[in-house]
Amino acid sequence: MTRKAILILSLIILSLLLGTGLASGSAGWVTVDVTSSEVSYYGSGLTNWRRINNKEAINGVEIYSDRDIHEAAFTFEGSAIRWIASVGPNRGMANVYIDDELVAANLDLYAEEGADQVVVFEAVLDAGVHTIKVQPTGTKSEIATFAAITVDAFQYLPTIGKKVAEAYELLRQLPTEAELDDKLFDFPDRAIEALVLAIANAKLADKYFAPGEEGQIAALVALDDAMAKFTGSKIFIERPSLYSFEGNLDDSLGVFPAFSESEVTFEPGVVGQALNLDGNIFVQVPAEHPIANAEEMTVACWVLWREGVHWQRILDFGNNTSQYFFITPASNANTLRFAITSGSGEQTIQTDILPKNEWVHIAVTLGGGVGKLYVNGELKASGNINIVPKDFKPVMNYVGKSQWPDPLFNGLIDELYISNVALSADEIVELMNK
Repeated sequence: MTRKAILILSLIILSLLLGTGLASGSAGWVTVDVTSSEVSYYGSGLTNWRRINNKEAINGVEIYSDRDIHEAAFTFEGSAIRWIASVGPNRGMANVYIDDELVAANLDLYAEEGADQVVVFEAVLDAGVHTIKVQPTGTKSEIATFAAITVDAFQYLPTIGKKVAEAYELLRQLPTEAELDDKLFDFPDRAIEALVLAIANAKLADKYFAPGEEGQIAALVALDDAMAKFTGSKIFIERPSLYSFEGNLDDSLGVFPAFSESEVTFEPGVVGQALNLDGNIFVQVPAEHPIANAEEMTVACWVLWREGVHWQRILDFGNNTSQYFFITPASNANTLRFAITSGSGEQTIQTDILPKNEWVHIAVTLGGGVGKLYVNGELKASGNINIVPKDFKPVMNYVGKSQWPDPLFNGLIDELYISNVALSADEIVELMNK
């Protein structure tokens, strides 16, 4: 058996194991829908393309036009291209251009019955950078009821070279042995080995198969799968800090002691002593703390809030009034609130306002796109939060002070725990009971 035949067989077996077809479906193809800034559609004034909601479209939106002064364009690096659209009895015709050359004239989107996410045009190309343009003609067949066309998305087959380059970028995330002590993550050997093997097979497929052939598509599918599994296998290495405030601002689990420009005092707390913040002072956690590069997070502490108005801060880690995360005992809506922003709008979770003059354990976790707020070990609120500290790398990390000119915190804080890993619900309870 020749080496090419062996490669074909191995890629077919791998494709079957992955549960994907070779040349059919969208496996291996990259989909870019019309909500992406990569897709340009042109018109002017009242003659613009119309955006229409269609829950059956790839991202719930299509663009729609019957005017021959319009065009939708998409530039890509690849070896094949598809135009995805809806078809039906009220659809008209379009011209399709590749690199400004007319390749399909009066392409008819008419169909007796409506259907969505239909591949209405597909072409195999020489590997490279290309631009597809779709232009309504304003015409229709005699039996169609209207001349409009739609654009839902474009799909393209990336070149093997481009995909391999993306895979190598993933491998560059791997920490060296010397960096492991400082890095907050690593990857399992099995995921690394699978990605390296998929890269090698993709390079062989690029050598033995032409763009668009089954062998290349199968190699792209396998490489996509290996890249996704590699990314999903990231192991976060915990770098926690614990500030117990036993007469000092030491970090008993790490090497990032807190500091203050004012003289701090301590009072009896839940465990030993607690930090006394009387509304006139605050402390800071060093800018070098691992939380600045965290993709997950847990912040937890015991709090006794004495008194005060809205917007005091239990903590507020950030850079300015546009980039921060904070916990306040009382928002202007009279809620205990966690908020985070990297500059483009806050994402929040909140629950009942913090009671005064009693010890309460508060914990917030971020991970997997979800934020959770615990009070005394019970999950009180959760919501979608896709911002993490790494997005803005906080350096002004205040305990008891806001990034804004809000009043300083008046109360006690004990057992402040900060970690770059999201603890589970059981671990939050265990932390609270230590």
